[in-house]
Amino acid sequence: MLLAPAASAQDLASAIADALAHAPAIVEANADEAMAGAKLDAARAEGHPLVSVQGQVGAGRINNGGFFGFTAQNVTPLAVQAGAEMPLYAGGRVAAAIDQAHGGVDMARLGLADARARTVVSAVAAYAEVLTARRIEDRFHQLVTELTEVERQTGLRFKVGEIPASELATATARRAEADGGLAGAEGRRISAEAQFRRLTGHDAGALAPLPALPTTPPTLDEAVDSARQANPALAQAEKGIDIARAGVRAAKAESMPTIGAYAEATRTRDQFFPGYQADAFAVGIRGRWTIWAGGRTQAKIHEADAALDGSEARERDARDQVDSAVITAWSGLVTTGRMVTASAARVTAADEALRSTRLEAKVGAKPTLAVLDAEREALAAQAAMIEAEGQRMIAAWQLNALTGALSK
Repeated sequence: MLLAPAASAQDLASAIADALAHAPAIVEANADEAMAGAKLDAARAEGHPLVSVQGQVGAGRINNGGFFGFTAQNVTPLAVQAGAEMPLYAGGRVAAAIDQAHGGVDMARLGLADARARTVVSAVAAYAEVLTARRIEDRFHQLVTELTEVERQTGLRFKVGEIPASELATATARRAEADGGLAGAEGRRISAEAQFRRLTGHDAGALAPLPALPTTPPTLDEAVDSARQANPALAQAEKGIDIARAGVRAAKAESMPTIGAYAEATRTRDQFFPGYQADAFAVGIRGRWTIWAGGRTQAKIHEADAALDGSEARERDARDQVDSAVITAWSGLVTTGRMVTASAARVTAADEALRSTRLEAKVGAKPTLAVLDAEREALAAQAAMIEAEGQRMIAAWQLNALTGALSK
């Protein structure tokens, strides 16, 4: 596989930036945040004065049949009314609505942080998978080339009677096995590059090697504590309880009166009889109190209480899920770290065994089959190390996402 020079290779940081700029989930989360902000503005507006003007003007004719001495005349009826009302007391309705809307804004912001963290982890996983798939494909290309040569040389030795037909058949089988492995590796690489393209909006191209692991919490207890304090999904569940409590207050407020100050002015012309005119102005206090609502208010309170119970249950479940996910990610990071170390030692040993086996086979101390087995073991060791390195990187970023480090 031909790669561009390292100087032009894209690194992980730029791939993450591209994924964040391209992700529809981020756009959706931004839209949700904007919508939540608009709902908060609307909730606050309920406590502001309301000023309205309405009017009508027309053309017509009034005929009172001579009553009061008025004869039929053409008129231009006019009616204009202006009013202003300022809520003075709403029984807690407005405050509860504002608290609910505030919670919605916080939820949307946390949702955006969660979407960003998930996008980052997905980008890291896609980047690591492309690198892993490409490296494994390169190893299979190398193996196929080597086994093809082994098969050729085995065939020559068979022709001159140096080896039995079984060794030639084994060499052919190993080369065919490598061809199948190469086909699988090519398919994996194509799939990985397609996923990378979906996440970033462009082809993978040349990629720089994986960088050093990001800093992660030093202990499992610290990771769990960090997640409980800063995990976006858990924070959303906790915020849901606040919103539900505000919902209970809003439901209870339905049984309270509303009081507001008002001012109204009217102007009327050519109504009732020709030349009629009247101007009026009034200020005062207006109240409304529903004494009995047929159980409607109580039903709303029961519904709000049930929603609060559900929110508290979801928060407990979210806490348990986050704890479990952190433990899994921590264990994955530790495990893959040990796997990288073990795989590196395996690669070293397998490469040395392959080198020695080739030398021994040249002098006839070992059969060709031993070389083929050593080739296969060396490839398996290299593939295992490549896989472990990629999985360790993903586990580290996943742990940081769970602990809220990617949301800061």
